[in-house]
Amino acid sequence: MDIHELRSFVVLAEQLHFGRAARVLHLSQPALTKQIRKMEEELGAVLFERGRHGTRLTIFGETWLTQARRVIASFEQLLESGRKMAAGRAGRLRIGFGFTTLDVVPRVVVRLRESLPNVEVMLRDMSSAEQAEALREGEIDIAFMRMPLPPGGGFHAMPVIKDRLALVTPRLEHGRKLRLADCGKAPFVVISKSRSPGFYNHMLSLCATQGFHPRIVQEVLETTTALAMVRAGMGYSILPESLSAHSAAGVQLHRIPDMKSIWTVSAVWQKRDGNPMIPVFLKMLKKVIQDGRMPEDAKT
Repeated sequence: MDIHELRSFVVLAEQLHFGRAARVLHLSQPALTKQIRKMEEELGAVLFERGRHGTRLTIFGETWLTQARRVIASFEQLLESGRKMAAGRAGRLRIGFGFTTLDVVPRVVVRLRESLPNVEVMLRDMSSAEQAEALREGEIDIAFMRMPLPPGGGFHAMPVIKDRLALVTPRLEHGRKLRLADCGKAPFVVISKSRSPGFYNHMLSLCATQGFHPRIVQEVLETTTALAMVRAGMGYSILPESLSAHSAAGVQLHRIPDMKSIWTVSAVWQKRDGNPMIPVFLKMLKKVIQDGRMPEDAKT
């Protein structure tokens, strides 16, 4: 028994006339009769009584009609859901992101949810290294990662933002500017290696090019915590310029002119991932960038 035969039963139950039902179904009357007999044989019960006064449902047929209608409605919902998913209008999208994309990712997700409320979006706050592993294991669909791409191939990437490391200090007298190279003896509050290994190593590497290893007095998990500690006078920090600029009250940013302070964050996905929501999301991401809704300090 299939859904077509079930529909034939429902139409006949509504028409109670084989000829009219056959015309509605675009079937010959013998073909419809054959379908109904086949269903009755499979069920082991009679669905219709046929007589001189026409066709009518048996008690079994009346009871089964209610269930048949439910099954057809569920099937049609399933079919419509599948069509929406295939067209990228419904489904699920799992996104990994880190603190360097705290501005852009929520903006795109808000637009996606406004446009496609039937799409389930799951966000996971992860380091670039964690995102790379999650992509390989199929645990997320899109990652927002620092470049370069993970080794091994199999990934597509779309550049999203360029950002740079900035030296962050408490407000200095008369807005005096500092060079990173002058901070070798200063205490530093830094994002921990466990939170973002790539960012941590980048920070150490940049300090090394300036001739020193930072004197770390505190490691923290969040940029907001680092900024609060700098504001309180606990030490200096090295943070993404874009994020620091949005929370600059009580602190001072000093641009690091070294080109090694700059990095790119890209949207990354598996080449073999057939999730139809991925191209939909990427299209919206491009639109957000083109509309200039990216944080100004992250642009180059």
